[in-house]
Amino acid sequence: MIEPTPGDRVAPNDGPPSLTAAEELQLQQLRQARFWFDKVALGGAAPELDSGAPVAEVPAEWRLTEGITLHDWQESCIDAWFANERKGIIKVVTGAGKTILALGIAERLQRTTIPDLRVAIVVPTIVLLDQWHDEILARGNLPPGSIGRVGGGYGDTFDAGTRILICVLNSASAKLADEVARADLGGSLLLIVDECHRAGSAEMKRVFRTKRACSLGLSATPERDDDAGMDGDGDAKSDDAVAPAFEETVLGRELGPVIFEMSYAEAIARGVLPPFKIIHYGLSLRPDEEQRYGRMSREISDLRASLERHGRRGLELIRWCRSKGAAGNAQASRLLGLTAERKRLLYGMSERGAAVSKILADSIAQNPECKAILFHESISEVMAIFHALRRAGHRVVAEHSEFPDAMRAESLRLFRSGTARIIVSARSLIEGFNVPSADLGIVVAASASVRQRVQTLGRLLRKGGSAAGGQEKQAVLYVLYAHDTVDEVIYEKTDWAQFVGADRNDYFVWRTIEGTDPLPQTGPPRSPQAEEEAVDPDTLKPGDIYPANPDRGKLYTVDSQWTVRTEGGELVKPNAQLKAILSSSKKALGKFRVTPKNLLILKLEKGEAGWHGVYLGRLDAPLEASDVSEADTTLRATYSPGDPYPLGNVKGLSFSVLTRDPRLIALKVRGGVRFVHPLPAIADVEKRRKTSALQDRLKKLKNEGRGINRLTVTAEGHVVYVFDGAAYYLGEAPEGAEGFTFEEMQ
Repeated sequence: MIEPTPGDRVAPNDGPPSLTAAEELQLQQLRQARFWFDKVALGGAAPELDSGAPVAEVPAEWRLTEGITLHDWQESCIDAWFANERKGIIKVVTGAGKTILALGIAERLQRTTIPDLRVAIVVPTIVLLDQWHDEILARGNLPPGSIGRVGGGYGDTFDAGTRILICVLNSASAKLADEVARADLGGSLLLIVDECHRAGSAEMKRVFRTKRACSLGLSATPERDDDAGMDGDGDAKSDDAVAPAFEETVLGRELGPVIFEMSYAEAIARGVLPPFKIIHYGLSLRPDEEQRYGRMSREISDLRASLERHGRRGLELIRWCRSKGAAGNAQASRLLGLTAERKRLLYGMSERGAAVSKILADSIAQNPECKAILFHESISEVMAIFHALRRAGHRVVAEHSEFPDAMRAESLRLFRSGTARIIVSARSLIEGFNVPSADLGIVVAASASVRQRVQTLGRLLRKGGSAAGGQEKQAVLYVLYAHDTVDEVIYEKTDWAQFVGADRNDYFVWRTIEGTDPLPQTGPPRSPQAEEEAVDPDTLKPGDIYPANPDRGKLYTVDSQWTVRTEGGELVKPNAQLKAILSSSKKALGKFRVTPKNLLILKLEKGEAGWHGVYLGRLDAPLEASDVSEADTTLRATYSPGDPYPLGNVKGLSFSVLTRDPRLIALKVRGGVRFVHPLPAIADVEKRRKTSALQDRLKKLKNEGRGINRLTVTAEGHVVYVFDGAAYYLGEAPEGAEGFTFEEMQ
């Protein structure tokens, strides 16, 4: 009989030996390598799963936090949620214990308020689906058959025995509202939305159609980064992309306000999270990469300058390039292609791989048992790193959304058990992956979203394990970025010194990984703009450059008739103070902002250093839109030209008035302008009369000093205009609610 070698696990009764830990890892590595080869060549599909859990009697009183003593902050959080009429969002750093907190809320709710409670938990990933399921089973007294899953191959429902249904976002979007309605459970349902900053997506908006009695949102960062706007290249903010007040967002309306917050600094002070360090490395492009980057960047700048319009900048420009309105525009297509190509260049730059190898080698030399998580935005780059590390002999697995569920679960198991010491992940692990003993994280590359760094930190900052001398391990996060490129925009998104503490951040520029040492820097490569709270309004004078972020606040437009509209085109009620401020400035026409806190009026201008705000004045009260609810539902049967018209009813098709042609009334279309037909060409006598009357009245208004540039045709066929904040009737549209017919462009 052959004696087993160390590490072999021998099956009982002289059966065939099972795999060693090393063999399990090697098998998973080979499966992943083979899967990716087949995926690239042929594609693949994931299997369907069945819960198959038997139904048992549900206890009358739930226990969901068995064996756990809640922290004081968790108890305070639960009290705040109940005090806020059982709704609200909990904004707590990742790793602090939001899952246990949510289970504590459900436990108290079932015991004290809703004995027949049902809970729907919506999560963004399959990883979180399984994590919640395991946590509830481990901590509670509910039988397995009462905990259902939807998504990731599962298709459970709220049947007679189901009390908790955990749903992946895309499945919840398609099924949850209908399932709750079918089971008639809305009056006893608690909806929990984990990582609820995802709620800005169209899928989550469909989830919010679910009828429920109570709502709870969980997130480290409920304020979505894209509320403020960032183009896909991380290049610039949009002057039209306004960060709304939180209560006006989807989250604020559907889940309620933020009722409890815990920052990283506070979490560390409370002992919830252990100390940690963030090391930022600015890496250099190699000469050939630098040449390609420079060539692409120059062409991108030229294309932007050619395509930008007032109000179409940054994110809005990219959105326009992707819209139907830009279909067939060669420059728009080229801009999208180049920005994507430049991003791929930065993601795959050679020094990233060299830095990863060097950091891992040094860390493992210091601690052979070091466990590391690597993050990247690109799945193809994740697999490139995985292959390189595997060939170098590292105990590494990969994890991303294109693997089958079983393969993903095996990677997580091997990493948690320590069989694998390195896991390379795409975005899927950034949210919801519990790593209780990780020592090291490397953000190899990421988008401009600060949230992803926040979530990355949370994956590492777990208490556990001791370093030499019995001291608690200090987690370390390395952030790699391309120095002197648009990659640096991540540092404009947040103040890292304020966020996690200046002493926790070290900045370096690493010119060449092989042969040079990192050069210490005094701070980040870029700094965020100050927010409104840092500005003393009393120190500002009209015409001053606004010293804070000019992209915060509501956007309005004002035309030469002093008609003010919201960003969505709604008319704003006349405001004498606003008119006085705007009329005193020669630069006021066009778009302006009103800041949310101090109601400062800002005009956006582009200078040599980029866009900035010019302070024009300050309002005493917010501007009010004249919305539909204020419309006059009893319009008069007849109006005479010049009669006042209800401002709330000025809704319908919009047309331009252009004095360069005697016909005046025009329709602006892509590529040009179409005017109404000449009067002799209008065969219908009545339509010709109405068109002529409208043109005569527009000429008369111009002679009277009222140069109208915009007309609205209402559903009643009324042609109206707005001047100085008031609406007036002009006449009847020849085509009724459709307004006019126009000549084809020449």
